[in-house]
Amino acid sequence: MSLEQLRDIVIVVYGVVGILLIAVLIMVAIALLLSVRALTRVIKDLVNDPIRPILGEVQAAAHDIRGTTEFIADSAVHPLIRVMAAGKGIKHGLAVVAGLRPGRKRD
Repeated sequence: MSLEQLRDIVIVVYGVVGILLIAVLIMVAIALLLSVRALTRVIKDLVNDPIRPILGEVQAAAHDIRGTTEFIADSAVHPLIRVMAAGKGIKHGLAVVAGLRPGRKRD
């Protein structure tokens, strides 16, 4: 075997090994990419898992508070405002009928 033939064999073997190495590196890169995506998905699920029930409870509590506020406003505050307005109106009407001047407002 001559030196030229040995050189050609080394070049061919080096080329084949290089192609195999590139193919292996591409497969490793694809496997790494898929693993990172799966790990990212798992981490998101782990982070969101305790947050979802808490968020649902907070929304339910806010809905209950809104309903309670509306109930209190409809059953207590609005009738009280109507009664106070009617009382002020009657007082002012009686003052006008009696000829009295309405009282001075104080600051």
